[in-house]
Amino acid sequence: MHQSYSQYYADLWRRHWWWRVRHEVVVRELSHVATQSTVALQSRRILDIGCAGGVAFDDFSSFGEVYGIEPDSQLVDSTPQWRHRVEQVMFGPEYQPNQSFDVILMLDVLEHIEDDHAALDKLFGLLKPGGYAILTVPALGWLWSVHDDINLHFRRYHRRPLKQLLKQTGFQVRRLQYLFGWSLPLVYLRKWLSPRDLKEYHVEVPSAAMNAIFAGLTRGENAVSNLTRLSPPLGSSLLAVVRRPEV
Repeated sequence: MHQSYSQYYADLWRRHWWWRVRHEVVVRELSHVATQSTVALQSRRILDIGCAGGVAFDDFSSFGEVYGIEPDSQLVDSTPQWRHRVEQVMFGPEYQPNQSFDVILMLDVLEHIEDDHAALDKLFGLLKPGGYAILTVPALGWLWSVHDDINLHFRRYHRRPLKQLLKQTGFQVRRLQYLFGWSLPLVYLRKWLSPRDLKEYHVEVPSAAMNAIFAGLTRGENAVSNLTRLSPPLGSSLLAVVRRPEV
């Protein structure tokens, strides 16, 4: 991501409603995956690709032994207690860890990689047979804005093409749904009101009241989705839970 953005990314992750609720969604899905896995907790290996220095490891470590990779030198030291588990390296075909993994997290990372086909092939290869991956990506190309520019995105995704891409790689798609459906008007407004100059664009944590309201709206939408098994027809993000077949 752009240097000016990565400087305060860790703080946004810890305080901004969007990052907090996305983290809750990921932890919930990780819990579901853990209950379906036949691998014992003490043997389960988890890899977080683009881990921002391990900011989520306190929670992720409840589900197994967690490792991460992070290429950004400004982020890799953001969580000192987990620094020994984070490798500063770029994810790509040349990445060769000394182990495979039962669960891999790729949270808003795929859109940063020009060749997403090759990235998913690599992800598939890093998973043990029967292993799971949880991915999130920004959704809907018509929402492209300066926010995507400053994050150095190559694309935003739509549900059907992403499902096709995951299946072509060999994954079994267990869950694929839009998130943050209620926020589409806000994201579309940001597209037109944000300054075009990257140096002038900043993501700030809203006031405590607005932060709580936006988080509450998202949690409510997620609760309805989980209860009814119906996801929003559209949303500003996509969540995918996929599995590498046993054979």
